Amino acid sequence: MTAPVTQPVTRVWRSEREIALRGQLGAFRRGGGDPTSRFGHDGTATRAVQTPEGVGTLHLVCRPGDSEVRAQAWGPGGPWLLESVPALLGDEDDPSGFVPHHEPVMEAWRRFPHWRVPRSGLVFDALAPAVIEQKVTGQEAFAGYRKLVRRFGEVAPGPFPGLMAPPTPAGWAAIPSWAWLQASVDGARSRTVVRAAGYAGRLEEGARASLAEAHRRMRSLPGVGVWT
Repeated sequence: MTAPVTQPVTRVWRSEREIALRGQLGAFRRGGGDPTSRFGHDGTATRAVQTPEGVGTLHLVCRPGDSEVRAQAWGPGGPWLLESVPALLGDEDDPSGFVPHHEPVMEAWRRFPHWRVPRSGLVFDALAPAVIEQKVTGQEAFAGYRKLVRRFGEVAPGPFPGLMAPPTPAGWAAIPSWAWLQASVDGARSRTVVRAAGYAGRLEEGARASLAEAHRRMRSLPGVGVWT
């Protein structure tokens, strides 16, 4: 199933450093079968999300070793997604004060000196799967997330058959209790996601707040702790 294809909005962004899309965006992918995210062997990355302006699909192209990123976006959230590209690819991260002390981290920094911390600007989009991943194996969490997104998510706009956007906060809140259990998500975790969905607007404001304030807002919700 594919959403009606409209003309995408486009943007070309040039970084001052090498961009590796899979490395930069891999943290947003919830397992190999994540229906909201794809990486191509040709240096492409595609992700579907719920933005403040509505559902959107972002497709990025960057040749290996290059610093020029060509972006296309579809859906009501398309313009918002294009605006977010630099931050999403780590342009707002300042590594000048970063000093690795542990050998594995030092080795990773030597191998990937161009990597920066990405910023999606979408708090609830990251929080919902993070809660689902609490206290279970990654395999179990990813499988549960896939089931819920495929059943209750939204067909992603654009020419990407099978790509899905996750539910809106209201969509997460409307998932019946038995569907959570069928996805192997217990009551404690499902209640936390539903509770967070009710405060999604306030949580999203945390993306523009200080780190301490953003943490305070999230951890004020029962079921969301320091490890979330």
